[in-house]
Amino acid sequence: MTIKGGPAVLFIKLWNYFRGYVIIKISGEYAERLLNQAALKSIYLWDVRRIDSKALIAGVSVSDFLSLSRLARKTRCRILILRKAGLFFLLNRARRRKVLLAGAGLFIAAVYFLSSFIWSIDVITQNPQLKEAVESDLRQWGLKEGTFKYHLDTKYYLDKILQQHKEVAWGEIRVKGSRLVIELIEKKMPPELEENTPCDIIASKDGIIEEIIPFKGEALVKPGDTVSAGDVLITGRVAIKSDQTREDLKNQADQTRVLLVHAGGIVKARTWYQKAVKIPLVKVENIPTGRVKKAYRLQLGKNVLKFQWGKVPFALYETETVEETRLLPESIGDVRFSIINCREVQTRRQFLGVEKAAQEAEKQLLEVLESLPEDIKITRKRMDFALDSDEKNVIGSLTLEVIEDIGREQEFN
Repeated sequence: MTIKGGPAVLFIKLWNYFRGYVIIKISGEYAERLLNQAALKSIYLWDVRRIDSKALIAGVSVSDFLSLSRLARKTRCRILILRKAGLFFLLNRARRRKVLLAGAGLFIAAVYFLSSFIWSIDVITQNPQLKEAVESDLRQWGLKEGTFKYHLDTKYYLDKILQQHKEVAWGEIRVKGSRLVIELIEKKMPPELEENTPCDIIASKDGIIEEIIPFKGEALVKPGDTVSAGDVLITGRVAIKSDQTREDLKNQADQTRVLLVHAGGIVKARTWYQKAVKIPLVKVENIPTGRVKKAYRLQLGKNVLKFQWGKVPFALYETETVEETRLLPESIGDVRFSIINCREVQTRRQFLGVEKAAQEAEKQLLEVLESLPEDIKITRKRMDFALDSDEKNVIGSLTLEVIEDIGREQEFN
């Protein structure tokens, strides 16, 4: 069978390189008949090309070469080996040079050993101060150059970064070869306006005004008023009375003029926070047993062909890509080789009951308090628990009534 192109022939070439193959010359009057017989016997030939009217050149694997030789005798064709190639023949030649083979083995082992460590840590962020702070924190936590990468708990360090730096909105840690790449994105806060930029103070959220103290500008609301997000609380448009007499003015609009200022002040309002969680009465967990099996995957193209070597002897397991290497430049073809850890897990079911499920719900709800700004004053806290309609989950809800500053600067349109 002849293969002319596509992802399939690329995989066959790679596979036969490991097993060994030969470049042969087929000569005889019935060379085409030999090709037809080979196709019927599922003997794979590639890069078949004619060099004259009675001769062809092709590639064939070592295992298929013997079968092809028997067919050649039946079709009165001659086969000449032009070149031997592949890992099979390379190892055969290396056996005669034991010192060279030992040196190559030691070199490969050294490279593999050295590639098992993190040799550079790259923190990607647009804030240089944040980058320096994260790098310092990682060194204090023991994550630095020379750390063994295969048992590195990236989730643990990412959680610590997010807890330590509240200004980070999103983060990701991934291992790329011997590099540890940490990508962080900060929360986008509204830009602070310059002192000479006219603006209003508007409500950042809904609430009931408790206290308002304007430093600059004119207050438009008073304690007890209900406001919605976006309402103007302190305006930067200040009306100034004109010094002209009534006789010189024709209408009321001419008696005042507007001065634009950078409004400022304190606006405290009563607001509310709500959070709900669902906790099942039966908690299902996948517990690692400690058994790990490595698997190797060769991927050709975008999910076109995937081949995995190494049978996983676990009934239930979780996979984690430890390392992924691109074998060819992206411009030539998408060929990747991946090392995957398959971790055996066992499913454990634990009946919590209503009381323990409610305690777990309360624990998760109280985490909301840790994320609140420090200047917020909690005036009322209410927590409720109830079973859902199926009576399989406990629904916990938390309502907080707080007093906070809801003023936010907004430049004039």
